[in-house]
Amino acid sequence: MRTNIVWLALFMAVPWSMAAQRAALPPANQFYRTDVVPRIDIAIPADSLAAILTNVTSDYEYHATFAFTAPGFSVSGVEVGFRLRGNTSRSSGKKSFKISFNSFTPGARSQGVKDLNLNGEHNDPSIMRARIAWELAQDLGIPAPRVNHVRLFINGQPFGLYANVEHFNDDYVEHRFARDAGNLYKCLYPADLANLGTDPASYKLSSGGRRVYELETNEGADDYRGLAAFVTALHATTGTQSLCALDSIFNVNDYLKWLAWEITTGHWDNHSFNKNNFYLYEDPASGLMHFSSYDADNTFGVDWFNINWATRGITQFGTYPLYTKISANPEAQRRLGLFLNELGALAGTSAWQARNRNLRAQLAPYVEEDAYRSLDYGYDSLDFWNALTVAAGAHVKFGIHPFMATRIASSAIQIPQGNVEPIVFPPRIVGHGASGRVPIQVEVWDEATPSVVVHYQPTGGSWQSLALLDDGAHHDELAGDRLYGALLDGVSNGFSYYVTATDAQGAANSAPCSPGFWATIAGPNVVLNEVCSANANGPTAPNGNREDWIELLNPGATSVSLNGLYLSDSRTNPAKASLNGYSIPAGGRLLLWASGSSSFTGALRSNWTRTAKEYTSVGKSPETGRYSTRFGFRR
Repeated sequence: MRTNIVWLALFMAVPWSMAAQRAALPPANQFYRTDVVPRIDIAIPADSLAAILTNVTSDYEYHATFAFTAPGFSVSGVEVGFRLRGNTSRSSGKKSFKISFNSFTPGARSQGVKDLNLNGEHNDPSIMRARIAWELAQDLGIPAPRVNHVRLFINGQPFGLYANVEHFNDDYVEHRFARDAGNLYKCLYPADLANLGTDPASYKLSSGGRRVYELETNEGADDYRGLAAFVTALHATTGTQSLCALDSIFNVNDYLKWLAWEITTGHWDNHSFNKNNFYLYEDPASGLMHFSSYDADNTFGVDWFNINWATRGITQFGTYPLYTKISANPEAQRRLGLFLNELGALAGTSAWQARNRNLRAQLAPYVEEDAYRSLDYGYDSLDFWNALTVAAGAHVKFGIHPFMATRIASSAIQIPQGNVEPIVFPPRIVGHGASGRVPIQVEVWDEATPSVVVHYQPTGGSWQSLALLDDGAHHDELAGDRLYGALLDGVSNGFSYYVTATDAQGAANSAPCSPGFWATIAGPNVVLNEVCSANANGPTAPNGNREDWIELLNPGATSVSLNGLYLSDSRTNPAKASLNGYSIPAGGRLLLWASGSSSFTGALRSNWTRTAKEYTSVGKSPETGRYSTRFGFRR
């Protein structure tokens, strides 16, 4: 079965706008279970395994068979590509591996996963630093990768205990941003985000046989315009101007969360100190660039530079532009301080230490069977057991818990004192229907509970204000989760908006910095209802083939014409297939065959009974003048 992500949209010739969304939680997955330590088995020809272990710089994927076993769940006989992964770890005694489910069947996935990254953690006597770091990021609400530990066996032989860290790819992006259509740039050494000018081609530079900023999605388009625009805007900012200078192109607040996490965990192999190990995702819906850190094994006191990362200054954590430009800003320093305080409250507790001890107890039996972990630094089971509290020496300068205690205390005396104005994230608005009622949500951080208000102006009307609440009952999510919501009425022709949060001291902040515009549809209310792109047993198209199909739904009470609408899977060719001449009766559905031609053949189906998978309403853009519905589906 093919399972690659596809982007599909409806377009119409009127303006539209989309706002940023709070990061979504990825779906539950057996491959990342944390209640147990699953077993992974790889069966591979002996000569292929020998080639992998000998040619350590090669990324060639060798054919292998994958099996996964955990209590109550197992898969076996899955065809995969198998190779080494990592940089310097390739030459280590205990190596790291990558498993790819789509190497020989394009688009294939197992349990919804395309790749598994098994990290040997060879320089960490605890084998836990990366997992503890990522779990702390999740505690702060950062869109961090999922992680657990697994036992690896190759051809029946034990290869040890591994950290199974979710791979950053289009699936990761889709799970966090509800779409994967944008450019995802993998930024590796020497990715310093230096200003190379406005020419996108300048950012296609290479080092070590690969691009420094490597596109992980949309590789065929090879479009670096977004990256060039972001770097140019970054370098145009100064430390004294408002953060609004980057507001329209970069999610500054999310970045400051990530930065607080990097400082708190002592993650120096990063963007700010080592110009390495980060991703930038250009979200086409919000227009914002989003930052993500990764590779968290050199944390909690691991050091190769004779630097004390537990006491390192929070404004001296690196020398490269993304960090220096933003951390020099007094407003950013106050926001960073709020996030650092939150992390200190999370990790400075006995509960956090107890969670780590429970993890140690879970892993201990499998450390004993890991003969590979002693090959690089001679680590034994005692080093593992002591790692939470005792420094191992050499490059491991701290036990994990003493490092955290020192880091929290050091940060506390460096954080700017005084009140912090509320931190208002980009609002999230959902739906473009013609009912004139639109939910709005916004994430807001403050030392206490602020007053949050949305100001909005319906097209042709006057400005109005409405309180947003975080009580779990006003189109927010859970009570007290810092997500505030409300339902806007009377906005059937679109509206301008901004959100203001005010704390008890009267300090206020707004987002977006300039009022945004959200469009609603005065025309047909049509949604993408279902798609099938692996039609093995479904209906047959008029040409006699089981073509892929797309189903549109009219949820309204009256018939709608589709004249002026287009269906496309390309942002650069929105008028790919015209829907002129079609209409859908009230409550009806239109089944369209995606046969590869420039237009669709359609079959009107008012009694189609398949279960709806997802409904997405139509949006619009002032730049393009088109309605748009984004719908991610697998084929």
